[in-house]
Amino acid sequence: MMIGDAIVKARSEYEIYFLLTSYIETARYCSRLSTLPGHILHLPMTGMADVRMRLDGLNLEFDRLSQSVDHEQRVRIGEAVEIFAAALGRLRRLDQGAGLPSGTERSAGLLEAA
Repeated sequence: MMIGDAIVKARSEYEIYFLLTSYIETARYCSRLSTLPGHILHLPMTGMADVRMRLDGLNLEFDRLSQSVDHEQRVRIGEAVEIFAAALGRLRRLDQGAGLPSGTERSAGLLEAA
């Protein structure tokens, strides 16, 4: 999963939101991914809480599909869960300063810059 790897290695919130937005845009127009729940495909994202809500929704959908015969849909939802979980985890580490080299101050977040 290349996008998940890129998210885990992202150096800023901007990179993470760019990658998530790219994933969502691709999902909107890719027939294989367009079956993701509509609330996941809505843009723009409004921050870490929004990513968390989308991940929660994806987890519920994944659990709902656990008894489904539509294995492919479950795989697609599972991939989306992994991508959003990676993004949320990386955003949290960046927010805590763990993603920055020592001695580097945290820059303004995506929604903080005005």
